[in-house]
Amino acid sequence: MRSLRFARVSPLAARAASGYLSAMNGWVEYALAWLCFLGAHVAPMAPGPRAWLMARLGKAIYLTLFSLLSIALLVWLVRAAGAAPHVPLWDSGAWTRWLVNLVMPVAILTGALAVGMSGLVAAFAMWAAAHLVANGDLAHVVLFGGMALFAGMGLIRSGWPRQFRASLPRLALAAALWVALMLLHPVVVGLSPWPAG
Repeated sequence: MRSLRFARVSPLAARAASGYLSAMNGWVEYALAWLCFLGAHVAPMAPGPRAWLMARLGKAIYLTLFSLLSIALLVWLVRAAGAAPHVPLWDSGAWTRWLVNLVMPVAILTGALAVGMSGLVAAFAMWAAAHLVANGDLAHVVLFGGMALFAGMGLIRSGWPRQFRASLPRLALAAALWVALMLLHPVVVGLSPWPAG
């Protein structure tokens, strides 16, 4: 009788253990993605490694490789946040998806038309803030809250963009980027960016 009871409990315990390990793996990958992202952006702030890399690669190649690495790590971080266990903090209503779709064109135009790096930092801050409101679970709040803080610190240093240069190539770039983000969103995030999606 005792062995029969153990046989009934054992599958439940195995499922619970499997779920616990799966959740832990999700958090571990998320933490690892954060460490890699922060490490890749903190290390170049030191003058030694940055100067050493620029001297050997050249400024253009260094910036290109750094940009590609940053994009790859950001994609990994976003996907890891989506794979982390869902811990709800607040209910994000349908209106928040409209908010993101209204803010993102402004963010893209700011990044494309502003003179200097402050436009990119401001665009990043708007992206993070809008997505923070629209995602009320723990992993995404840490993700977008951290990104908003990261961008806010950049804005303190660079200031809000004050000069803009509108031109046909810049407007075309902004439009192409918006289309690319809308098409890639379901692939990277697994969710349609459209409010009714």
